[in-house]
Amino acid sequence: MKQLRTFFITAILTIFIFNLSFAQSTVKDTAYNHSSSVVFPEMTPQLVDNLDLLGRVWGFLKYHHPTISKGTYNWDEELFKMLPGYIQVKDNKQRDAYLAKWILHFGKIPVNKNVKPVDTNAVLKPDMAWINQETMSPKLYNLLMKVYQNRNNGLYYVSFSSLWVKAANFTHENNYADIEFPDAGFQLLALYRYWNMVHYFFPYKSLMDADWNTVMKNQIPSFISATDKKSYWSAVRRLIAQIDDTHGVVWSSKQTKSLDYYRPPFKVSFLKNDTLVVTSYWDSEKIDSSGPLIGDIITHIDGKPVSFWIDSLAPYYAASNYPVKLRQLSWEICGGNKPSVSISFISDGIPKEATVARYNIDEMGYVYQTDSICYKDLGDSIGYVSMDDITEAWVKRIADTLHTTKSLILDLREYPNETINYKFYAILADKSRPFFKATEANMVNPGQFTFSKPVYTGKGKQAYPGKIAILIDEESQSHAEFCTMMYRTLPNSIVIGNTTAGADGNVVKIQLPGGVNSYFSGIGIYYPDGTETQRVGIIPDIYVWPTVQGIRNGRDEIMEKALEWLKE
Repeated sequence: MKQLRTFFITAILTIFIFNLSFAQSTVKDTAYNHSSSVVFPEMTPQLVDNLDLLGRVWGFLKYHHPTISKGTYNWDEELFKMLPGYIQVKDNKQRDAYLAKWILHFGKIPVNKNVKPVDTNAVLKPDMAWINQETMSPKLYNLLMKVYQNRNNGLYYVSFSSLWVKAANFTHENNYADIEFPDAGFQLLALYRYWNMVHYFFPYKSLMDADWNTVMKNQIPSFISATDKKSYWSAVRRLIAQIDDTHGVVWSSKQTKSLDYYRPPFKVSFLKNDTLVVTSYWDSEKIDSSGPLIGDIITHIDGKPVSFWIDSLAPYYAASNYPVKLRQLSWEICGGNKPSVSISFISDGIPKEATVARYNIDEMGYVYQTDSICYKDLGDSIGYVSMDDITEAWVKRIADTLHTTKSLILDLREYPNETINYKFYAILADKSRPFFKATEANMVNPGQFTFSKPVYTGKGKQAYPGKIAILIDEESQSHAEFCTMMYRTLPNSIVIGNTTAGADGNVVKIQLPGGVNSYFSGIGIYYPDGTETQRVGIIPDIYVWPTVQGIRNGRDEIMEKALEWLKE
């Protein structure tokens, strides 16, 4: 009798929680803006499996359900409302029944006769293999398939901007920036939101090292178990690093500077073979004469070899290839939360050690500057153009001057001006040439990307007859890579330097709970023949790696090689 009474009480409570969880919300509701009120039990394999499936269903409905995808409901809030009951289910049968009833709660799914099939020639096709009748109940499977077969043509959470092709733009996403440390429910929301954005709208998903289908399940425990802001941000950074896209930077929407993060007064870079070298100074007045100084090789930081720090930091940085991964790590590898650091280094072949003071960035006198010289004559009828500084006015001003030179250097080692590439090309070419094609997102088939037709350069009246050296390195990223592809089509041109960042295409902004912001590449950029640039980067015709001796002597070895080639 006591067992029967306990059964009925449990059943009544379950029904109460179930129905309470499914109370309707509207998109304007703010009841959960500061707390999800979700408390998770101890993680078990069954619960992790359940939460993995929920994340897929939640994101699928967000971008496909005819009512939900229009923004009728506050979809973040709907997740928080159903979670308390959902995390109590004990097995797959209960889980599937709960999810099916949740979907039905949002009304009948109207027939949509205008749904277009997936393009058989798509470069990337929607991955719906997880909707599997062998692993879920017939009712849940049929409901999900019904949603997919009658998916909505308009999306509230995604708009599509178009320059050459359509790219996703995530709209109406609350980043809950006022929450300094999001609770476990918000942390799970961050994982769900990001995973589904990548799953349906990242054009390079097939190029990632990780199998994206396994990432969410693997990340659930670390997201839910984050106990403070630092561990939450660490989980986010590890997640975003797995897209292998250099555009995947992470920053706070509050633009606050860390008061407990310090860096030494010098800057470092990795050379070939992972050699870490001091390359310049943040603040020369704070440099101790005992070193390390420019050109010195750093071997150990706080008693541990540089290789240890590479392995420790690498999982937190999104990067398309290994050279740019090292570029990312160089920004942090000598920094930390203590005002000093022990450095072991080699100076002129002599091993040395020093305790180096570290400073908050505001304490140092470094000012970011460019040379502000967009064109100069290097002698021997060689013209030099700094592509980051050049303006449309300067393009017109130097158009005639360029044709008086016998050869040119186009420096793309800094981010170039985004408004002049076609105009600048036109003063050097009398023919229009194909230089890239892109993959385009599809708003009615989220996850589908198809190739555009090849895009052509501009053209002018007069072709430049001389040799052209295009300079690149690991700092050349995104638009710099795009411009290199364009200028490389000029006759008598050659690319000199080392491999670029391998992250081309426009960026799509992503907002996550806790004021977390990030990007990913929004369209796929390829050569006209379909050759990939993402993760590969622009491969130079002549490789030049800076050397320790060159850095110590203040030489620009890539420029030197360009001048050597032009004078041959």
